[in-house]
Amino acid sequence: MATSTIETRQTCSKTTLDSGIRVITSEMPHTQSVTICIFVGVGSRNETDEQSGISHFVEHMVFKGTHRRPTPKDVSGVIEGVGGILNAETDHEYTGYWCRVPRPDFKESLDLLVDMLRDSRLDSADVEKERGVVIEELGMVRDNPEYKVEALIDEMLWPSHPLGREVGGTRETVSAFTREAVQEYMARYYTASNIVLSVAGNVTHDEVLREASRLLAGWPNGKPPHWTPFKGTQSAPAVRVAYRKTEQVYISLAMPGIHLTHPDRYNFDILSVIMGEGTSSRLFLEVRERLGLAYDVHSGVTHFRDCGAFFVNAGVAPKKVADSVEAIMGQVAKAKELVPDDELEMAKRLTTGRLMLRMEDTRAVSHWFGAQELLMGEVHEASEVARNVKAVTSEGVQRIAKELLRPDGLNLAVVGPCRSNRRLERIVTL
Repeated sequence: MATSTIETRQTCSKTTLDSGIRVITSEMPHTQSVTICIFVGVGSRNETDEQSGISHFVEHMVFKGTHRRPTPKDVSGVIEGVGGILNAETDHEYTGYWCRVPRPDFKESLDLLVDMLRDSRLDSADVEKERGVVIEELGMVRDNPEYKVEALIDEMLWPSHPLGREVGGTRETVSAFTREAVQEYMARYYTASNIVLSVAGNVTHDEVLREASRLLAGWPNGKPPHWTPFKGTQSAPAVRVAYRKTEQVYISLAMPGIHLTHPDRYNFDILSVIMGEGTSSRLFLEVRERLGLAYDVHSGVTHFRDCGAFFVNAGVAPKKVADSVEAIMGQVAKAKELVPDDELEMAKRLTTGRLMLRMEDTRAVSHWFGAQELLMGEVHEASEVARNVKAVTSEGVQRIAKELLRPDGLNLAVVGPCRSNRRLERIVTL
């Protein structure tokens, strides 16, 4: 059974099992579904250059069959046979496996996810077949100019670092993976203290614990996973252009940001909302509505354990690239001015409103609590976040904008029918 219930909060409970696996639950008795997430604290930033893409490859392999469910159909059929959804994702700092199922199918669905991670066949023939599948996936991603510009901007933000590599790896690295390499990687990183089980929906904490204690007993443990800190600095703006014969030009402008637990996290997040999250944002109203330069333009932030980024993405006609970059740069400069009170309040309401709406979805809630526990070792409830958002001031937003939106930290990636970056270099160095 479990060692102890570490924390019971307003909307979630947390227990650490004897094995070391952390269990988070959020009881939502008004729903008809249950979402089960198993987070493993390993992603692309844990990989060496030679291992690039192996976290993603492992994610693929566990869907190929277990000893009790030997075929991919046997695996997916457990969930799809009851109308549920089964999927997974590999990110820079974690790998997540999840399913959303009707309430009566909770136990069998949890059994499936655990079976996939504990007892996958990892057959050599499946490794060979899936190698081809993953290589095709990489090709599909690289043929997509929107993905290409994201990959390019990552390389610029985090040069010579795992965060700057594509999560899926390369054709060369994937071609070299073996069954033994997959087994060794799982044995090293899929350890008890590196796993969080997060369940949200119409199920009680005690019920989850009974099943989890039985299914997860004896899970092997290991050392905390290694990850490479990012210590790079940037002293001058940079521009990179990748020629593609496309109808649109894809633009990504980015600057270094802040890490996941930085005290200015909420100031920075609200700055991004004001800049370009939503159709009432500055970038949307200026670049699309007033100037008519783009159909889609938006901003966002990325937070990792030790670093982060602010970015603006847009898709524009080839003849409008320079004008679009100038317009975006103008809004970046304006962001360093004091934000009017009414605009700040609108951004706060948008942020908290979206969060509260997400908390009605079992998948969003399960991911919300599980990812926090895995990456930060603690959870913040929606009400806590809402209070932190409410405390954001115009002065705080202005201060973080001045500190982080610096010309010397600016990166511009462009993908499309452009052959020269000279004019763009002049714009971003103004």
